[in-house]
Amino acid sequence: MEVFAMHNREEDSKKDSKNSLLNEKSISKYVIWALYDDAESSYQKAIKKYFDNEFIVYSIGINDSSKIKFKESENYKYKQIDLSLLNFNLINQLKQLEKPDIILASPPCESWSGADCGGKMFSKITTTSEKVEDDTSIWKVRNKKYYDEYNKTAHPVKRRLFLQKEVGRILGISTIGATIHIIQTFKPKIWIIENPATSKTWDFQKHHWNFYNNFYENKTYYSSYDIDFSLKPTIFKSNIKLDLLTNRNKGNNDHMARGSYSKRSSIPSELIKDIINQIKIKLNKNK
Repeated sequence: MEVFAMHNREEDSKKDSKNSLLNEKSISKYVIWALYDDAESSYQKAIKKYFDNEFIVYSIGINDSSKIKFKESENYKYKQIDLSLLNFNLINQLKQLEKPDIILASPPCESWSGADCGGKMFSKITTTSEKVEDDTSIWKVRNKKYYDEYNKTAHPVKRRLFLQKEVGRILGISTIGATIHIIQTFKPKIWIIENPATSKTWDFQKHHWNFYNNFYENKTYYSSYDIDFSLKPTIFKSNIKLDLLTNRNKGNNDHMARGSYSKRSSIPSELIKDIINQIKIKLNKNK
């Protein structure tokens, strides 16, 4: 009986050792939260292509899982979560996931764009050193009356529905607010927020959320990494400095002009590869 018991203890010890090694292997992988990565899943695709089995990636977004274009596995998972401040359970839902070492976020950019000219809702963002009703920033948002008058003389293809623009404005404010809230709550080792360089989100983050001290606005061009993409000047704001390409290759203008919103929102895989490589170097230095 004693010999049998010793044999069982040895077997249990081997199992514990094996489980320990498996756990260590799992723990050694950095966890990435790819926020708003539910359309083209650019982050997930690039990481799987160039860094397969090196990270655990949670792609998180509002789309139903049946619409996601990648197959879930141990290292690549999708979670349907409303990433906006309108989701009052946001933080509790995210707490169910493994804590992130890295956050990569590409919040919706339409409402912040200056490309819509007269149709844009944020007409002007100004700041002052003097307090105006206990604030130091002034936000000029166009109202329904403006759009009613604007549409009377605008070319048919440039007419804009106030309700549609208003929904976009609320979405833009609530998603960038949620992104900042998530970063400040979970405190990843490295975080990155992507949006067009001309986006008014950068002013909003600075003057409304006071979210700018000791951060880097790393600028690049999509066509620097892939000439099948348009030039698209883009900022990858981060808590680390990134050395990204800045050569202005001509690129493919049809990418922006004729592609769907999903396609236009995709990120060159070589650009993501460059970013992840620099993140790896930074994390390895801090070990």
